[in-house]
Amino acid sequence: MLYLICDISKNCLVNRMNLLMLICEPLLFVSVSKMKDVIILSLLGILGMGRCSKDELVNVALRGKAAQSSTSYGGTAKRAIDGIWNPTYEYLSCSHTSGETSPWWRVDLLETYQVTSVTITNRDTLAERINGAEIRIGNSLENDGNSNPRCALISSIPAGGSTTFQCHGMQGQYVNVFLRGYMQYLTLCEVEVNAHPAPIEMGPTQASELNLIVPVTDNVALKKTTRQSSQYSHMGGSNNAVDGRRLSMYKDKSCSRTKSQVNPWWRVDLQRAYNVTSITVTNIEDVDPEMIDGAEIHIGNSLQNNGNNNPLCAVISSYPAWEVMTFQCSGIEGRYVNVFLPGCNKHLSLCEVEVNVGSRPDMDEHLSSENAATGGIANQSSQWDMFGDANNAIDLSWSNWYLEGSCSHTKAEVDPWWRVDLSKTHNVTYVTITNRGDCCSDRISGAEIHVGDSLFNNGNSNPLCARIPYIPAGQSRTFPCGGISGRYVNILLPGKEKYLTLCEVEVQASTFQAGLPSTAHKTAVTAPNRNLAWLWDLLISLGRTAIRKEETYNQNSTEEETFDHDKISFETQRPVDKVPENLVSGGIEVHSSQYDSHGAASNATDRKRNPLYHAGSCSHTEAETNPWWRVDLLDTYQVTFVTITNRGDCCLHKINGAEIRIGNSLENNGTNNPLCAVISEMREGQPMDIPCNMEGHYVTIVLPGREKYLALCEVEVYGGK
Repeated sequence: MLYLICDISKNCLVNRMNLLMLICEPLLFVSVSKMKDVIILSLLGILGMGRCSKDELVNVALRGKAAQSSTSYGGTAKRAIDGIWNPTYEYLSCSHTSGETSPWWRVDLLETYQVTSVTITNRDTLAERINGAEIRIGNSLENDGNSNPRCALISSIPAGGSTTFQCHGMQGQYVNVFLRGYMQYLTLCEVEVNAHPAPIEMGPTQASELNLIVPVTDNVALKKTTRQSSQYSHMGGSNNAVDGRRLSMYKDKSCSRTKSQVNPWWRVDLQRAYNVTSITVTNIEDVDPEMIDGAEIHIGNSLQNNGNNNPLCAVISSYPAWEVMTFQCSGIEGRYVNVFLPGCNKHLSLCEVEVNVGSRPDMDEHLSSENAATGGIANQSSQWDMFGDANNAIDLSWSNWYLEGSCSHTKAEVDPWWRVDLSKTHNVTYVTITNRGDCCSDRISGAEIHVGDSLFNNGNSNPLCARIPYIPAGQSRTFPCGGISGRYVNILLPGKEKYLTLCEVEVQASTFQAGLPSTAHKTAVTAPNRNLAWLWDLLISLGRTAIRKEETYNQNSTEEETFDHDKISFETQRPVDKVPENLVSGGIEVHSSQYDSHGAASNATDRKRNPLYHAGSCSHTEAETNPWWRVDLLDTYQVTFVTITNRGDCCLHKINGAEIRIGNSLENNGTNNPLCAVISEMREGQPMDIPCNMEGHYVTIVLPGREKYLALCEVEVYGGK
């Protein structure tokens, strides 16, 4: 590639005919004294320019300073802003953290910018590691910048590909990529921040920004009563962590420290309940500072399990010795604050814990919080044996030994789930789950809690309350849901060959109040009538050694679920040949390639849910990188949900990881439009309903990866103007 060195004091290039002038004059007169005014321009970039403007977007990350939570395999943070888009790690152009809790990467732009978009290039192997990462932008270094406002959530980026995330002018000096979870690796092969300088406000100033911030309340933990699970020596008393000093050397007798043990903990009693807004922790400097990695902060009013079962505020990711970090707790109510470190042979050291609070919580006499799961009706995707009934998880017994008959248990299957029907809509504030204690405690990791009023996808498409990173064997963990309204609470465990076991599920909630916000999207649908499902399964299972049985509704139930049949005509009963009119009717379909004469793109919108490929009702691409299928709806619509029917005769897993994107752009064939959902798994020959509630002219389904086939036996799009 040819590069030109030119003095930026010269006039901008206004058309391509000026290229020779730009080459001739500046190259002759560049001097050492003007080196700071020198800019390197790529010839390729110059040839593409037609004008210049002071407002033109620039990748400001190139001039920034990068940092990350840790470095492994030589993958320094600055590699992600070296201007090289090579996705192969061995070419030394990608950053790489260690495997740790909630790793992060950050670029300091050196001044505040208005960020229009962030483009991230993923590595070409282990591409799935970036799934779930967050892009955050702001001016704060609190929590290493990971508490700044969020621009986007990265669902996935194709292997070796680049994806651009729109940030709509968010202002900030720091751009973070933050990956939540236990034992995660974060690798970035390039991060581009497209931005321009933030405008400078001119005119009279009424008050500085700092003065507008609500002042932090006093540290209510100061000199309060403390306890810990054990004490290492006479210098490591639990009260040292609330002595008001941020001294980080153990020898200064200002840090608490436990012995090495299983699951050490520390607790402060605030004497009364507060709404805790944030907690600041000072780490130790001279004795194993990395030991704090993975510690949990819990807040609540219970002393069950020494207070370690109270609601979770935050997980402490790794940070350097003597670092002082603040964790936002969003007003969780509680008298006790615990720091709990799960694991074997762990010791917990804290050099200062400060608890900042709001006002004392006012109890609303009109809202009575209760365990709304009591008396509910539980159901699950399957049952392992006679001991594993779904209702065992709401029997008010906290026994965590499976053979005592107090835990639910599914079979090994794809995406097992458990659900409780609360009988009416509630505002759900917390969900508490007790894990199995006799074995297999790691099986719960990755489970999702969903709350809402819909039975679409068995309730598993309702709004997400929380993801469960892990729960120690035999212990309980509480997850805040923020008052999400819903009648159904689901626990869903995504993945293949998964068992879901729950020894108790408690739903702290109040009866739904019309004046309170509801995040659940209410959709009236016709209840699935599956009386003929056995016939369908028999047809698509000919030639197999076993017939896969469907989950069926309990036909002996005396209470029929009520739906509004007049507002939607979508029919979920199977088998079915024709589907109703929907937004794809009359649309224009296209895909990236076609496998053979049977696999035309239009087959996926022929209003037939026939899952047999050779019946000529499925689209099918060739094996290629990032295959896609798209329908042009011919107008812009508000899409409420998309229904996809998977192939039923073979290859059902090939659709795993496909993305549904909806928007008005044809950039990159529509695959850069906003993400509706990622398909983790689908059953063979079955339709799946995916809620979207997004606006767009185009609906695109793309399957990231190399040598991938994309087959769709029906795509239905529902919504309106």
